Amino acid sequence: MKDINSYITLKGQNEINLNSNESSLRIEKELLGMMKSSFNKIDFNRYPNNNNVKIKELYASYIGDEITKDNIIIGNGSDEMLGLIINIIIDKNKKLLTVFPDFTMYDYYVSMQGGKIVKYQSNRDGYVDVDKFIELGKKENVDLIMFSNPNNPTGYAFTLEEVKKVVEAFKDIYVVVDEAYYEFYGESIVGEINKYNNLLVTRTLSKAWGLAALRIGFLISNKDNIKKFNENRVPYSVSSLSQVVAEVALNDQTRAREDSRKIVEEREKVYEELKKIEKEAALEIEFFKSKANYIFGRTLYKEALIHGLKMNGINIRDFQDDSFRITIGSPFENSKLLQSLRRIFVYGGE
Repeated sequence: MKDINSYITLKGQNEINLNSNESSLRIEKELLGMMKSSFNKIDFNRYPNNNNVKIKELYASYIGDEITKDNIIIGNGSDEMLGLIINIIIDKNKKLLTVFPDFTMYDYYVSMQGGKIVKYQSNRDGYVDVDKFIELGKKENVDLIMFSNPNNPTGYAFTLEEVKKVVEAFKDIYVVVDEAYYEFYGESIVGEINKYNNLLVTRTLSKAWGLAALRIGFLISNKDNIKKFNENRVPYSVSSLSQVVAEVALNDQTRAREDSRKIVEEREKVYEELKKIEKEAALEIEFFKSKANYIFGRTLYKEALIHGLKMNGINIRDFQDDSFRITIGSPFENSKLLQSLRRIFVYGGE
């Protein structure tokens, strides 16, 4: 079984945690009060609602594009939905095509099924040549395609036309587009689910909605696909607590859009400052443009980076090669991050 320690994050109480791509924006007191009041609706001696009709209707209205409740499955985070798809399609003789690097849970679920994962190596900055990606999938005769868009961890994003090109190139197998960070990009393939029978899209409330604690995700596709996958999922996977809170949150759809706008605005400010540090740095470090709520970077001086930030109470995501990923935090957190990076890479201290 694949080791998933890389997916586990330990958080100190007084630390700045920029390692899990969570939203830095807290729920406002008024909305939080409404969420707490919603607990009165729960019969704690009963299992959760397994149909989630109201949540599906609310999320369908948020998506638009003629999506209805019948196009949606709700799960325990989009992780459950990704695992469900892989568990149904992949076995010891089957292959999944993805990008490298990408979300580590794809590897985990494929390894659980004893399947093989085929990875297209993206460029240093995360760029993917879509024609070569398709060519690799054809050559390997893959059984399932899955990738995040924008990519986690690089922040690189396929255009809508490029995603369509992949979907059309593999008409006989499912193409799963993991849109966990869609709101920070603004371009989605979800409006095409009724045009392409092989298209599956996953979404989450953990990122732009700032509801990571709830663990609620979605699988979105045409009605026939939804019926097929719904028949194979574990019942009662979304707690009653998560459901009633999500319903309250989904009634205020402008909040998610406005919060996404604020985070994107902060991302661009941080990126601009990071590029200044890159230019002034005595030790080589490089940052890349992102379409998500994080920024990807590379340095041969990773030990100095990680140690220096930890000494300042800042945690970021550290990968096994020369790369790292920094979540966009609050303005205060970002300011402290930038000060620390300047101290480490420009002035040569901690």
